[in-house]
Amino acid sequence: MLLHLHHVPGRLRVCLERLRGDLSAVASLNAELLSIPGVDSASLNPRTGSVTIYYQRDVFEIGTFWERLRELDYLGDPSSAESGVPCRLKEATVTSAASALGEALASAAVKHLIDRSAWSLLKLLV
Repeated sequence: MLLHLHHVPGRLRVCLERLRGDLSAVASLNAELLSIPGVDSASLNPRTGSVTIYYQRDVFEIGTFWERLRELDYLGDPSSAESGVPCRLKEATVTSAASALGEALASAAVKHLIDRSAWSLLKLLV
């Protein structure tokens, strides 16, 4: 079953529930993905079920990729796809941490500017 999809031209990442925890599937799935015309590299993480491929935009056919996953029984019924717990959870954690870091940096910058402004004003008054 497909849990999550992220795509930008030249790079495609999916999370496959069936791959998660299956160390024995990594080598064979990697070889299958590399045999798809236009796929330059494939990276698989059995811990999360994540599959990332980099491909040549002018050669790669997305339909061939989906068909290969279907043939290998990595895709279940698309209507029963879940919301992508492992990969989305990881992304949500990173996004949350980045947001907190951004807020902390912005707060520190504003505090620094206020301190400098107050110091400048005090120097003018003295």
